[in-house]
Amino acid sequence: MEKNNWTDHLMKNTPTIAESIAKQLEEMIAGGALKPGERLPSERILAERLGVSRPSLREGKQILTSKGLLTSRQGGGTYIQNNLNSGLTDPLMDLLKERPEFRYDILEVRHALDSQAAYYAAHRATESDKENIVNAFNDMVKLQKANGDPVASAEADTNFHLSITKASHNMALLHISRSLFSVLQSSIEKNLDKLYSVPKSGTKLTDQHKALMDAILAGDANEAKLAAQSHMVYVEESMHDIYKEQERHERFLRHASILASK
Repeated sequence: MEKNNWTDHLMKNTPTIAESIAKQLEEMIAGGALKPGERLPSERILAERLGVSRPSLREGKQILTSKGLLTSRQGGGTYIQNNLNSGLTDPLMDLLKERPEFRYDILEVRHALDSQAAYYAAHRATESDKENIVNAFNDMVKLQKANGDPVASAEADTNFHLSITKASHNMALLHISRSLFSVLQSSIEKNLDKLYSVPKSGTKLTDQHKALMDAILAGDANEAKLAAQSHMVYVEESMHDIYKEQERHERFLRHASILASK
């Protein structure tokens, strides 16, 4: 290859500054540092953080806008698209609205995902990851001990499990899990607020979560996987018992209503 041709080849394959900026932002989105619906920092602040000029940053943002990853809103500001997972979430949401029993299918999927996340988190968690897991655990325990809003406790439970999935450093696993949690947020709240309302259930959940956390902090991957599996088995069995009792109660009320109308 002649010198001029080789130079042209290198130039064509060398990313521009804007493309490099776009790639950095893409990695931040993929890694969860920038979340769907979140507003980007101002151009001045973001340009300073990335060490680039504001015109180059604008070009990089435009690349991601054309890909559908960023959007501008009326009133100012650039945001991460809020529907990045719509291809996965919309069909599941429709199914859940139509058939409540699909909650058990999702619990089964979580059983597999959470155990794998725990396994990899025990292998790969950094000190920062471990600190995030401990903080999420402490927040969850604080809410549980306060005996306050069970929905808030359920959300804290979700955040704890997501902190472990983030520590797995498996981006595919993180996005799938985050998508499921996003789709099922209302369902999770309905499920777990019932679970947290069962006497002594909160204590059992806390003990299980602590065993899971301790195994990850100790770097024991097999124990972490077993702890996650045991936890999900408990959740599945408890939810089955709760809804079975609820259905029995609803049948009783329905029959009582029929008899009273005679």
